[in-house]
Amino acid sequence: MAGRVDEQAQSAGRRVVREVGAATRLLRGLMAPPLQAAGITQAEFHLLAYLEESGTSTGKELSCTLSLDKTTVSRQLTALEEAGAITRTTDPANRRSHLITLTDAGRERLADARRRTIAVLEDRFSSWPAGELDVLAAQLARFNDQLRGTAAESEPPVHAG
Repeated sequence: MAGRVDEQAQSAGRRVVREVGAATRLLRGLMAPPLQAAGITQAEFHLLAYLEESGTSTGKELSCTLSLDKTTVSRQLTALEEAGAITRTTDPANRRSHLITLTDAGRERLADARRRTIAVLEDRFSSWPAGELDVLAAQLARFNDQLRGTAAESEPPVHAG
């Protein structure tokens, strides 16, 4: 019996890895055109979104949090700064580091990119019954919390209904 449970868990684990990988690839492809239309790359989108949530960050923190190479982050931040989407100021606590902040122009760019990507997703999922996308979003939030190690132990699963 224990062997069967282990087999099922491995099978479920393989399926999760496969499906999340497929979803990641499909979302990248689906989101590329609306992001391009908004004049923003996927890396820039994630950087701006994180800055909107965090308020202020450093390049090192962005690199670690978003699992991006420091060189990629630096290149993207330079482009965003040149576009007026962010500002960089010297960190008074560590003069070798810069504090990065989202500007109003950056917020507008992010909002435009979000509108465009949400429109694509809403169109793609328009055939789903009302509420199912909300259930998926709740399950994905729970999944991500679990991956971060921040899921509440007593958190009940979300069911469609």
